Amino acid sequence: MMRRCVTAFIALLFFAAPARADQLVTDLSEHQIAIRSNFTGTEILLFGAVEAARPGSRALNRDIVVVVQGPVRPLTVRRKEQMAAIWVNHDSVTYPSVPGYYAIASTRPLEVTATPETLKALRIGIENIDPGMPTARAIDGTLQILPPDEERAFWKALIRNKRREGLYINVPGGVTFLGQTLFRATVKIPANVPVGLYTAKVFLLQEGEVVDTISSPLYIDKRGAERFLYRMAHQDPLLYGMIAVLVAAFAGWLASAVMSRR
Repeated sequence: MMRRCVTAFIALLFFAAPARADQLVTDLSEHQIAIRSNFTGTEILLFGAVEAARPGSRALNRDIVVVVQGPVRPLTVRRKEQMAAIWVNHDSVTYPSVPGYYAIASTRPLEVTATPETLKALRIGIENIDPGMPTARAIDGTLQILPPDEERAFWKALIRNKRREGLYINVPGGVTFLGQTLFRATVKIPANVPVGLYTAKVFLLQEGEVVDTISSPLYIDKRGAERFLYRMAHQDPLLYGMIAVLVAAFAGWLASAVMSRR
């Protein structure tokens, strides 16, 4: 009787325990990128595997979404208008937290991996970036309240400019499975990428729901003389400007001296 009760208790614990969901294991090919004078852009490889809850099984509705973004900084968008035959900056909208770079790759197009509500809640997709509460100003600098449609036009213009610069990237099908569990994704880093701390985030979705998420840091910084000049320009702009003027004056004098000897 006792043995039967113990067996029934173990069976109850087994069936009552929650089923373990699939889990992610990921890493980057490199966690630090150095920008020098000859930097023309690069690529990073994100690779990983899905640890299935039931070994040997593969969910046909499994999707991987990779988001690489950063660094977040305030950004102002200005609208130009023609006044007296010249174009001048008119109204402006400042967004407090705009990622300087945003790249997204997925196994399938985002619209078929999850519902728009889920993607918006998780901030997945360029259109779902949260730039914070915008501040609008008129041409004279006074604060103003813009209608939602008009403010949205500024945000769309910002995204359009970032896409044109190659800083906002969307690659459906950019994540490929190698077998049943292994996957990889290649993310392009353009030459004009801003320096700072980045985050590579991987989402595992099944039937439109996120079952696991994992993040990895990525740091992009300048090296050598470029790092020295960059920090001087941002930390001591007056000294940087004076040195730039002196270098330009010396270069002009040297060029004129060489030409006069001919």
